[in-house]
Amino acid sequence: MFSLAIMFVLGSHEMGHYFAARRWKMKTSLPYFIPFPTIIGTLGAVIRHRGVIPSRKALFDVGVSGPITGIIASVIVVLIGLQLPFELTSEPTIYIGTPPIFDAILYLTNYQKEAIHPVAFAGWVGFFVTFLNMIPVGQLDGGHVLRAMLGEASEKISRVVPFLLFAYGFFLMMQLNQPNTIWFFWGFISLFFSMQRHPKPADDETPLDLKRYAVGVIAFILALLCFTPVPFYVT
Repeated sequence: MFSLAIMFVLGSHEMGHYFAARRWKMKTSLPYFIPFPTIIGTLGAVIRHRGVIPSRKALFDVGVSGPITGIIASVIVVLIGLQLPFELTSEPTIYIGTPPIFDAILYLTNYQKEAIHPVAFAGWVGFFVTFLNMIPVGQLDGGHVLRAMLGEASEKISRVVPFLLFAYGFFLMMQLNQPNTIWFFWGFISLFFSMQRHPKPADDETPLDLKRYAVGVIAFILALLCFTPVPFYVT
């Protein structure tokens, strides 16, 4: 059940990109999953774009559609997972932090248990992946959205983001005694992306309309609601 749930969440994210790209008649592949021996069994799903992105509007639509679709899929999976019965066979040693959007769902459903079903955990993974993808650097979804909204000025922000992640990683290590290396890892990932110039769309002069700017702001707010300060901790 967990495998199906995680494939639904990650696949929905990529299908959001796919349908948006097809709407703009862009050459793109169907999503495919990258298997990897992690706790979730995959590095995620990806699609491949070929050719030039036609405009900033197209870049925005393709970039923002995946995270929004992924969040919707994650909410559905969490709601289903919280209703499923499960049994703990041993005391847990690894705990997960919860982002605000997950806490809101727990509150609204009056969920009282200290553990969750693996299907609900798949939804948690979806929220976490959404936040990571919306980090505003380079070829990440957040980088696409910010580039479409601000043009070349977005690259100034992209250069700052990696150092914010490094600083946050050091803060957890020094102040909270929580050495979550994931923020150092993503600091290096975002640094790599920020060092590469984002490819220009064919029409880089026509700005976005106000509706898309509003959707972009909402998308970044939703991403912040998916942020888990300390994703994992061990007892």
